[in-house]
Amino acid sequence: MRFVLNSIVTAIAVWFVTVLPFDVAVEGGESAWWKRGLVYLAIGMLIAGLNALVRPLLTFLALPCLILTLGLFSLIISWAILYLASWVTGFIPNVELTLGGFWSTFWAALVLAIVTAILSAIVPGAGRERH
Repeated sequence: MRFVLNSIVTAIAVWFVTVLPFDVAVEGGESAWWKRGLVYLAIGMLIAGLNALVRPLLTFLALPCLILTLGLFSLIISWAILYLASWVTGFIPNVELTLGGFWSTFWAALVLAIVTAILSAIVPGAGRERH
């Protein structure tokens, strides 16, 4: 259930980033409004899955850089996750996440992380599990 909520939150954040002028576009599902929503949900699920599976590995591998930059290197990890999601959507039919240059994608990844964090704090059950 938590993954579904995180996917929905991430899909809303991706939609928000595509509205802003960051050269980030989502293509696919133009024939009906609900298909467009499913495209955003698919991209949200992909990014949420990459955040759950790949981000811990990238964080571990980049630990020295994270320590040296006092955590600012996590923005580069967010950029890498967004770039990887864009690459993976090239293999999914009728779903495509296109990105601009490095800096526009970097700022889009920053806004995506901020919006996702805010929405995860607002939506009950979407945040990380507390022990």
